[in-house]
Amino acid sequence: MAGPAGARLDLTATLGITGPAWAAVAVFATLLAIAVLCYGLPLAIRACQTRRWRRRGRGLLALTYDDGPDPTTTPAVLGVLQEFDAKATFYLVGFRAESAPDVIDRMVSEGHELATHTHRHKNAWKVGPIREFRDSGLAYRTLAPWVGPKAAYRPPFGKISLPTWLRMRSKGRRVDWWTVAALDTLDTFPAPERLAEKILDRGGPVVLMHCHHAEPHRRAFVLALTRELVSGAKSRGIRLVTMSELEASCR
Repeated sequence: MAGPAGARLDLTATLGITGPAWAAVAVFATLLAIAVLCYGLPLAIRACQTRRWRRRGRGLLALTYDDGPDPTTTPAVLGVLQEFDAKATFYLVGFRAESAPDVIDRMVSEGHELATHTHRHKNAWKVGPIREFRDSGLAYRTLAPWVGPKAAYRPPFGKISLPTWLRMRSKGRRVDWWTVAALDTLDTFPAPERLAEKILDRGGPVVLMHCHHAEPHRRAFVLALTRELVSGAKSRGIRLVTMSELEASCR
């Protein structure tokens, strides 16, 4: 009866794989395992986080806005929130913050939570872990006048590598995803009131929207949806919270 070595010899003969080819297969398998660990493990962490929010965050709603600030859409969103005395969490992009510091000053003065969203908003799965690692760190330096060193981080497109996740956690920073995406970056949208009702029926609790829209139809949708979500939550007795408040409630 052939042992493992014999089995390998038989397989080698059957497949016609030579010694160098086996080495190539081994290298490929190793690289694949590294890729799965680097990008797959954060996906599992994300799934656990969103499951915990859904289970423990009933009766809460966190409105979150990515990609800002800008001089038009962001102030309009702030105006709607101010109208209802509602607080939200904004994940800021470094290079945009440099051109709209007054808008961030307003966020701070009105009591919103600020977090980071990289400096240049690149997809970690496309630029590689080294560039992602550097860009995420640059955002904290750019946004230092407004956010602390332990402010939360949201990866663009929800994509993050394990080295960056480990870096954030080692510095005491949350890595935040979301449970519901408003899909306001598309070109066609459902009626804001219907989408808001669906989100509130499901219980949220973390809604992703964007506050950097040059297109008027997208801006109008975000403003209308924000209004519907805030008014609907208040009428149902759902408490509007920042992400830090949500995390504290879900522990």
